[in-house]
Amino acid sequence: MLPDKRRERIVRMVNDSDRVTVEELTEAFGVSGATIRRDLASLAEDGRIERFHGGALPAPDEGDSAGTRETAPDPSGKRAIAERAVDELSDGDAVFFDTGPTAKEIAKVLPDAHSLLAATNSPETAFELRETCGEVKVVGDSLRRTSDALVGPSAESYLRKTNFDIVFLETDAVQSDGGLSVSNEDEARLKSLLCDGGRLVILVADGSKLGRQSFREFATVEDIDILVTETALDDEMRELFERAGVQILDNLLPTA
Repeated sequence: MLPDKRRERIVRMVNDSDRVTVEELTEAFGVSGATIRRDLASLAEDGRIERFHGGALPAPDEGDSAGTRETAPDPSGKRAIAERAVDELSDGDAVFFDTGPTAKEIAKVLPDAHSLLAATNSPETAFELRETCGEVKVVGDSLRRTSDALVGPSAESYLRKTNFDIVFLETDAVQSDGGLSVSNEDEARLKSLLCDGGRLVILVADGSKLGRQSFREFATVEDIDILVTETALDDEMRELFERAGVQILDNLLPTA
């Protein structure tokens, strides 16, 4: 594939997914990480994307800046997902927050009224949780550069021995056959353990994740209890979740 065509497709992927890693792009296009990083540098210089360490985000709207991204309107619906997801919490719950932007958003909107025992494998989310929860359990051995997730044997051992009232689970893709998949095997192992160790497993997934497929399957829709998504599910996807007995909380964005 010619570089210009590849870069056009990269921009579309970034805009569709809201966040794409170098690792995901190398797998998608079959080129080296160095090639992808050059592509991202060129696209960022042209203002078509915004880079972060290990990947890319959609370019801020005109008049916006990186410093105001957190307070900008959220077209992906992550804030709407977060505000609905926290309604499932009860005082005293033991809660695991998976690595990802939606789980981090949930940490930002936690109600002060609840006292939670919180754990996460995301350093970024841990800092958010500290504001509300105080002590936070941070699990994992090594930090993945492409996703900022902590992974490794100690995290796996911890999750095998720990039960949570609620797990806020993220995924890169909800496949049309019901599989849940991510781009990395280490993260897939942790997510599989989270599905096993959660009394209530809540999948928080914006619409860009639905009907996609990623590298490593770690669970199926039958392993989750609740889906929270901002989009209105189409008939095929709704039937997939309903057949698995999943409670669906969708179509969360206000209508115009």
